[in-house]
Amino acid sequence: MLVYDDGRQTEVYPFVDAANSNSRIGLRFEKDFRTWSFENVYEIGYDPYSTGRVNVVDDSISDQEWQLQKSNIRRIDFIFHFAQFGDLSVGQGGMATDGVAERDLSGTGLVASSALADSASGQLFRFTGAGGPGSISGVSVGDAFANFDGSRRVRVRYDTPRFAGFGVSASYGRDLLNDSRAVREQNLFDASLSYVGGFGDFALQGATGMALRDDNDARYLASATTLHKPTGLNLTLAGGLTEGEASFVYTKVGITRDLVSWGSTSFSVDYYTGDDVNLDAGAGITSSSSDSYGLAVVQKIDAANLEVYATYRNYDYSDNSADYSDGDAVFTGVRFRF
Repeated sequence: MLVYDDGRQTEVYPFVDAANSNSRIGLRFEKDFRTWSFENVYEIGYDPYSTGRVNVVDDSISDQEWQLQKSNIRRIDFIFHFAQFGDLSVGQGGMATDGVAERDLSGTGLVASSALADSASGQLFRFTGAGGPGSISGVSVGDAFANFDGSRRVRVRYDTPRFAGFGVSASYGRDLLNDSRAVREQNLFDASLSYVGGFGDFALQGATGMALRDDNDARYLASATTLHKPTGLNLTLAGGLTEGEASFVYTKVGITRDLVSWGSTSFSVDYYTGDDVNLDAGAGITSSSSDSYGLAVVQKIDAANLEVYATYRNYDYSDNSADYSDGDAVFTGVRFRF
């Protein structure tokens, strides 16, 4: 359930799917051979009523959103695993920068990560000043807050084996599921370097990468996270920059403890700041600023494969064209995985 206050009106959206981690179903086939293994993955997401779309102007589900579309296809992936040479993936799946901005050991990454817009990304900011006091703008939370993370495309991807915890990934692909021919014909190149490991009582993960496009829309991103295993204290950092000089920085501190017998409990507080994330020359927006802070808790129920979560988040957005009210979101729900 999402509760969102745009500064003038509070709306409740019950039984809404979470864009943070939407409902999905998949099929996985695995076969081991003597020196290598093969994996085939099919996965479809389905969220006709989602935090990524609902807002005060439109909280209904259109006939088109009920139907399965190309955009529902998450993965059609053929993966060849070679112990000595790494992994080769062909098909619809994650580019090399997919997840690079979202490395997270906090336990609250489900609802509090650098992709913090997802909890209310369809919501629209409300004007307060010259744009028309009280009226709804065309700027959404999803427009104003981004982490430039990679996505899933039809691609060829190669991942090296890990050496001392480090691994390199590279991919070439196209967005062949897009309705726009111009977008489908654009070449996409991604590369990333990641680390999984730690030292002593500390677990550590990190990644950095770049995504290059034919239209010179280059993106550079990175994230790192560490967990002190005896205490559960953790720290997460992320940042990104685009060729057009849009940028963001994200910081989160948290703690995970075994407060109850049925699973770990994780708490976190985070802060995001972004510059020029939302630019729209047609609307006269040539500069913008985005800031957000949030609190989150996730309770695991291991025996039932459940995660119960709740978060509060404030979204503060401004640009050169108008003044806007802050948005406040309270989002709570349950995720079940099997």
